[in-house]
Amino acid sequence: MALPAFLRPRKKYKPNLREPIKSWNIVKGDKVAVIDGPCKGQQGEVTAVLRDKKRIVIEGVNMRLKHLKKRYWETKGPTLMVPASLHYSNVNLVDPTNGLPTRVGSGFLEDGTKVRISKRTGAIIPKPEFKRPRPKNLVAGPRDTPAEEVLEVTYKPEMPMPMDAFPMDLAK
Repeated sequence: MALPAFLRPRKKYKPNLREPIKSWNIVKGDKVAVIDGPCKGQQGEVTAVLRDKKRIVIEGVNMRLKHLKKRYWETKGPTLMVPASLHYSNVNLVDPTNGLPTRVGSGFLEDGTKVRISKRTGAIIPKPEFKRPRPKNLVAGPRDTPAEEVLEVTYKPEMPMPMDAFPMDLAK
């Protein structure tokens, strides 16, 4: 009986020795399907794109055991199930109309915006909206400098003597 994928010993992937990919069709937040490897057929959302390594992390796919270091009060460190990365060539975007993996082409709309087009059905694959996390403290606290004091000009440069009175041998 074969072991599940997350219990099999895994090989480390080879370093990126070839030239980088010029255009990436897969971005964070896309729904993708695995088309090759031990997780073939699984679908999930992209949580990270590692462009320098040409790899993609997909939520709930290619789960592996990760052993964390124990802390001084613990007898054994915790073990977590985390998704491991997959090579970008083993993944295809999911067609929004029928939910099957598809290759991607690019095209332009009438207004000139570039869009991703499904090769399977010709449907437009929208790019997901990515919102950056907001900073935690937007409210000014008691130790913050007020905006009017920050914008106030406090340095006024003054020259002690005119430039023509300056000795030329020191100016070199």
